[in-house]
Amino acid sequence: STGKLEALTPKGSEKVAYSAARWSHDGKGLFVVSDRGSEFQRLYYFDVATKAFTSLSDHIPWDVEEIEMSPDGRLLAFTVNADGIGELHLLDTHARRERPVPRLPRGQVFNIKFHPSSGELAFNLNSAKSSSDVYSCNLKTGKIERWTFSETGGLNAETFQDAQLIHYPTFDQVEGNPRTLAAFVTKPPAKFKPPYPVLMDIHGGPEGQSRPGFQGRYNYFISELGIALVEPNVRGSTGYGKSFTLLDNGYQREDTVKDIGALLDWIATQPELDSKRVAVMGGSYGGYMSLATMTHFSDRLRCGIDIVGVSNFVTFLESTKDYRRDLRRAEYGDERDPKMREFLTNISPLTQAEKIRVPMVIAQGQN
Repeated sequence: STGKLEALTPKGSEKVAYSAARWSHDGKGLFVVSDRGSEFQRLYYFDVATKAFTSLSDHIPWDVEEIEMSPDGRLLAFTVNADGIGELHLLDTHARRERPVPRLPRGQVFNIKFHPSSGELAFNLNSAKSSSDVYSCNLKTGKIERWTFSETGGLNAETFQDAQLIHYPTFDQVEGNPRTLAAFVTKPPAKFKPPYPVLMDIHGGPEGQSRPGFQGRYNYFISELGIALVEPNVRGSTGYGKSFTLLDNGYQREDTVKDIGALLDWIATQPELDSKRVAVMGGSYGGYMSLATMTHFSDRLRCGIDIVGVSNFVTFLESTKDYRRDLRRAEYGDERDPKMREFLTNISPLTQAEKIRVPMVIAQGQN
């Protein structure tokens, strides 16, 4: 009524992010998503009168992403990024307990929205066989109904292959045990006989994440050429905790390339994958990773593809837009510091271009 603003969560010593909030039906509190006191984005109830937080998702060791309150306030729907796979959850707001929901195909679920009656929940689902189509779940019967069938150019989407989640050990340890990294592997259909050639597609960002979903034109590699697609989440990827996202910052940059070396080791142990026919591909920061992989592991690759990748960190930092420069310096290092400038120059693929011994395709903007 007065227009006065009040900070409910004053700034403190801990760096905290709040990504979503919904009022409780009685107006006494908020359901909030935050990483306060946690490696992950959790679901909390925040009591406005006492300023107390109550965690509601301690049993879920992953990021909560979207939340949505039912019109009658009895249910809160939320999605979780579980090792890259999207999950749908339903919370009884009175009992503060989860209600069971049907298991969805492996992919990503988003844009959750309740029907005005509160008896049905709509959402988008992106999976290997569905390109972000609209579905709904009857909350009484648990029945899932598909509402749209997106265009696939006359192809039968049911023939597209699902990705498998795998974990492989990398070079370092966590609390005395080998650190494991996640990757999604999509193998060709049965008409192709193993061992399959392999395309490693490394995501950009670097604060990004490979997640299962509709492969689009990549289905041509898998279904028509018989190539296995491997999409790793090396250190620095999001979705695995705040500390994990920082493991590639500054002088730790090439640890991510070592993670790809460990992935090549894993591929060599898989009878269905041909370690003598491996290609690497990536765009933007993934383009850097593709170039860096070619400079470090040319003897283990057949070829590589770099799409608008960073080939020289110094000129990238000096040339990128002003609004991005400070953000990128926090990630890669400050090129104005002589020691860091020397380091960034030394690890840049352009400096080591003579080490690339395999055929390479580069797509790069003129400017």
